[in-house]
This record gives sequence, C-alpha cells and structure tokens, in this order.
Amino acid sequence: MKYLQYLAAILAVAPSILAAPNTGRDGNPYLGVQPYANKGYAAKLEETIKYFNKEKDYLNAARTRSVQKVPTFGWVSNSAAVPDLKGLFSEALAAQRRTGKKQLVQVVVYNLPDRDCSAKASDGEFHLSDDGLNKYKAFIDSVAAEFSTKDAQKLQFSIILEPDSLGNLVTNLNVEKCANAAEAYREGTSYAIAKLQKENIALYLDAAHGGWLGWNDNLAPSAKIFAEVLEGAKAINPSAKVRGLAINVSNYNQYIAPVREDYTEWSNSWDEWHYVNSLTPHLEEAGYPAHFIVDQGRSGKAGIRTEWGQWCNIKNAGFGTRPTADQKILNNTNVDAIVWVKPGGESDGTSDETAVRFDTMCRSPVAHVPAPEAGDWFNDYVVNLVKNAEPPLRASLF
Repeated sequence: MKYLQYLAAILAVAPSILAAPNTGRDGNPYLGVQPYANKGYAAKLEETIKYFNKEKDYLNAARTRSVQKVPTFGWVSNSAAVPDLKGLFSEALAAQRRTGKKQLVQVVVYNLPDRDCSAKASDGEFHLSDDGLNKYKAFIDSVAAEFSTKDAQKLQFSIILEPDSLGNLVTNLNVEKCANAAEAYREGTSYAIAKLQKENIALYLDAAHGGWLGWNDNLAPSAKIFAEVLEGAKAINPSAKVRGLAINVSNYNQYIAPVREDYTEWSNSWDEWHYVNSLTPHLEEAGYPAHFIVDQGRSGKAGIRTEWGQWCNIKNAGFGTRPTADQKILNNTNVDAIVWVKPGGESDGTSDETAVRFDTMCRSPVAHVPAPEAGDWFNDYVVNLVKNAEPPLRASLF
C-alpha cells in the first residue's frame, strides 16, 4: 500500500531537477564533473522522511528523498571535523567508481579566530586572546594534509573559505570584536589560500551577499580587500591563486528575484544576479578573478523578510533552485554555478535567550521559534523547506 502511495506522489508532481551539462572545462570547476551528494546530510534527512510518513504525507516524504540526492557542501567548522574529511573523500570515491563520473567534492572551511565577530550565534573554538591565530594556522595545516592524501588526489574540489569574515572588514569595523579581529582575518585567510594550493582544488572566498556588500559604497572597498588578501597569500606562496567568490552563503536572497522586495529599493544589487554584475567591474579593476558560485539552498521563497539584516532561521523559507552550471539558467558568464552551501535543516542559531551564543536576530518577528543552537539539526525547519520549495521538489521512491 505504501509503495502505491509513493508512486501516486511521484505521478502528482513533474520533475524539475536542474542538471549541469557535460560541456568540458574552461576553468569553471563545475563543468564536466558530478558534484557529490553528501551522505552525511542525506542521513539527517531520514528524520524528516519519518516525520512525513508518520503524518501520512507521502508526497513530501518522497520529495525529501529527492533532496538526499542534491549535492551539498560539507562543513569543517572545528578541529574535531577535520578527520571526517577522510570519510567524505572515501564516499565520493565510491560514487566515482560506481558511476564512472568524476566527483566534485564541495567543502566549507569555517574556523577563523573570533569567528562571526558581528554576531554571536556561530562563535567558534579559537579566540585571539588564547593564541587563536596560531591555532588556526595549525588547523589549516591539518586540513591541507587531508587534501594531500592519495584519495584526495583522485577527486576534484570546490572549497569556500570563511563565510561571514571579510565582509566585516568592509562594514563592521565599528564593532570592537571585528576591529580587533581584522588583521587576523586577513592573515588567516591568506594563510589558508596559500596552503590549499592544489591543481584539483578551486578556492572561493566568501563575499557575503548583495544586501551586505552590494551597496555602491561597499563595492570597491570589498574588491580591494579580496585582492589584498590574495596578495597576502602570494607573499607566502607565489603561485597562490583563487577561482573567485562565493555569495549568499547561508542566506536567503534569490538569484533572480521574481519581484523586487521593498527593502531593496535603493540598491542596484537587489538580487544576487544583480550583485554579481555590480561587483564584477570592481573585481576586474582590483585584479581579482570575477567568478562566482551562488548559494540558493534556502532561497526558494520571496517575501519572507522585511529587511536584509534578518538572517536567522527565517520562517516560511523553501529549498531553492537546484545546483546547476547550465548557462541557460545562470544567464551570466561570471557565474560558475548555483550551489547549495548551507545544509538546509542545520539551525542558524538558538532562540534561547539564556544561551551564551544567543543573538537577538534569532527571535526576530520573522524567525522560526523555537530553534536549537547553530549547526544543530532543526527538523521542523526542514519540513517547511520541503513544503515551500520553489521550484517544487520532484518526488523520488528511493
């Protein structure tokens, strides 16, 4: 009976998955490869599938199974997560052998000292008051070692370095913690670039999103900082290079917004497609590569916020455009790919006002409450991501 109900669910919805074309390589690391669907994330989604089955909502259970097949990034956000890379690489190699397709493994490195300096929800393990910069460099050395193994050499990689870091150097130096961390952010990120230089690794620095750095007055200063950090890496390793920038990581901005939100009225970067166009000439002038990947993991729905600064567990969000490198969809040659960086279902931050890492944004009028600590699984939230996905998720039996 359940099989027939699953089958009915599948027939009820048309497939809408967007696949990257196999068109060879032009420097874009997303062409001619298969981005890897992370098994660790897929395992967490089993809780969501069980929830829908319990509710006899077999269509959304089947839709959640399709999410298990979507390529997502693995996050290395503390020292304890470094050994997990071995397993991730082993799983990707197994998929490569099984399918005959070169796997692109996507990873976020996120552990700068005094991390998340302008907020509280994602404060990390290293602090500048406790030799945090040197500890961070040792952490990067351990990460680089994992990418130097024989297994790693058989794969391709896309790595995003340090979300929500360099953007603070443009706009938040009035925050004491950010002012104190500024040089460490620069030096630490340059060090990471220099140490993660492999032919099979494409590096992207984080460039926040259009609502943060996309304002006209922020564009040139942002490009200048990215270029300076790259030059800092070249001072350590003269052959250091990066592919470009990652934008909208863990955020909710749409790539191409169907309507312009009221709070974007005075910005030319009112969606991420326009942000790419706004920032590109400044990057070219600064001598920084103008190639982008755009997180759309939770950007399916418009009209769910009242201001750009709302970032924590936004209610009514939905899974967004599926990962793709197809220029028919991207419509922008500076964009390498749409990706899913933030694993949909991992909390942005706790709504517990007594918690050490509580941030007021996690109890804003548009935040989903109650919510667990940043990074913890938030199943109620995933349920809504599935239901509100745009385009709608296809259904899958397996």
